[in-house]
Amino acid sequence: MDSSGTAFQISGIRVAAGETREIYLKVSESFLANSILIPVTVIRGVKPGPTAYVTAAIHGDEINGVDIVRRLIFDLDHENLAGTLIAIPVVNIPGFVSQSRYLPYHRDLNRFFPGTRSGNNAERVAWRLFQEVVRHCDFGIDLHTAAEGRKNLPHVRADMSDARCRALARSFGSRVIIDQKGPKGSLRREATDAGVPTILFEAGETRRFSTSVSLEGLRGVLTVLEAQGMWTAKRKAKKPPFQVIVKNSHWIRATQGGILNLEVRPGELVYRGDEVGSLLNPFGRMVTRLRSPVTGIVVGVTTQPLAVPGTGLVHVARLKKTLSRVEKEVRARVARKSRLKTGRKAP
Repeated sequence: MDSSGTAFQISGIRVAAGETREIYLKVSESFLANSILIPVTVIRGVKPGPTAYVTAAIHGDEINGVDIVRRLIFDLDHENLAGTLIAIPVVNIPGFVSQSRYLPYHRDLNRFFPGTRSGNNAERVAWRLFQEVVRHCDFGIDLHTAAEGRKNLPHVRADMSDARCRALARSFGSRVIIDQKGPKGSLRREATDAGVPTILFEAGETRRFSTSVSLEGLRGVLTVLEAQGMWTAKRKAKKPPFQVIVKNSHWIRATQGGILNLEVRPGELVYRGDEVGSLLNPFGRMVTRLRSPVTGIVVGVTTQPLAVPGTGLVHVARLKKTLSRVEKEVRARVARKSRLKTGRKAP
């Protein structure tokens, strides 16, 4: 818990209550022997409250989170903030500059937390961030997009067995919450295990800004801050039409090679046996039809039209008990679109 009477400190730089500071945190060195510096904005409220971190671009090509953090820094009323917010728009600087997911030597930074002080490059970057930022916080939000060649429905991932993560995930306001601890070495898993509950927001695709994703991500972060007593919104955020917690998901994969003709998008509901697409040969003839083996909501799709056997094509979050709620919202959405097309007003 942050106290407004004491100065907050990162990398030896003190930030007083009511102050906002832009700090460059040294995490490593480049091939040119110069310092690699992570930009960190520390916003301290006058009133005491929790300390939270928001990170983006741990994978350097996942840049939509950068836009969310930028909007957060400039849209948030700093004078009305309680506690301390640590906003980091770009964690993986080398990957961001080269528009690569990875650090040099093809290392995935999000598999090396909490890191070690004298380990390899990824371990050192992870250790520095963990020691200087994460360990000083009460909770965190990590922003991601789908991996290269995929597109994701905006959703939250969290360890729902942890009561603190569960509260953060529910308050974010996404329609879909995937209940996962996260891979070993990932920031959210290691931070939560270290006593700093952390959730992940996943949305959109690599190397692109999406205004709708940015606004949804910003709203989610702000509603979490409000739920934690750090900020008061002028308007109450709208609750999602439904919120489902998914424990199991399934990837529909190519059984043969071919050119993909995909017929579903993220957010659509599919039933077991539904055709989600087909694979064609270069002459345009059908190679095979693709059908969903499960009932659920599409949370991710490939954006690449060429497939070889085993390629992940459609990611479906399985629905059982919550299926009827999702069906009701989907029917209402289809009806609204139909009225807009025909120009009819709702009865």
